[in-house]
Amino acid sequence: MRSSVLRLGLAALFVLLLPACTETKLSAQSQLPTPLVEKLPVRVGIYYSKEFREYVHKETRSDIDYQITLGPAHVQNLDWLLKAMFAEVVPVEDPTQVAGIQPPLVMVLEPRFQEYSFLTPKDVAGDAFIVTIRYLLTVYDGGGARVDAFTFTGYGRQKSRSLGSKQPLQIATQRAMRDAGAKLAVEFTDQDSVRLLLRNAAQPLALPPAVADPPVEPTPAATDPPGAPPPDSRSGG
Repeated sequence: MRSSVLRLGLAALFVLLLPACTETKLSAQSQLPTPLVEKLPVRVGIYYSKEFREYVHKETRSDIDYQITLGPAHVQNLDWLLKAMFAEVVPVEDPTQVAGIQPPLVMVLEPRFQEYSFLTPKDVAGDAFIVTIRYLLTVYDGGGARVDAFTFTGYGRQKSRSLGSKQPLQIATQRAMRDAGAKLAVEFTDQDSVRLLLRNAAQPLALPPAVADPPVEPTPAATDPPGAPPPDSRSGG
């Protein structure tokens, strides 16, 4: 009987001594440098799905629950970045239903998260968190037709020796966002399909057909009356 009680007591003590799973919650911060690009004089639309706006990455690693809120900061960052790239940015509720917007949009952009992943110091036998963020950016024309889609990937790294520390992972995440934002600012308008949309927008608007003037009856040339003598070309003396 004593041995059974002892075993139960040891088992309970063992359970209590098991390492509890800790939780690390953090939110990405909206912080991007001013892009060194020329602002284009066009109107573009932006569509943020509910999934993108509220995106939270969750995973458990080495008995630590990680919860990284990414959506809100990305909405702020992209709004700020696109307004630095284009003259006007218009939020839309459906990227396929934009044909009636006036003045017309040159294009509509829809960002999505394709991947958020990170390595801890333990994973790489080093002293840093390494973050990768991959985005899919779908492009629609001004009529709502899907034109193309591009992938942009950002990388970030921050030194740390503690797995449960929030700040190094947060900084590495912000650096990955900054890296992806720089690539978007520089590379996006160099894509062939985007250049075609911008080129079409740069063409002058078609002028309305000119209204034809009413026909003008030709004025008859002055003629001498019949039988009039020809004019005397001799000068008087």
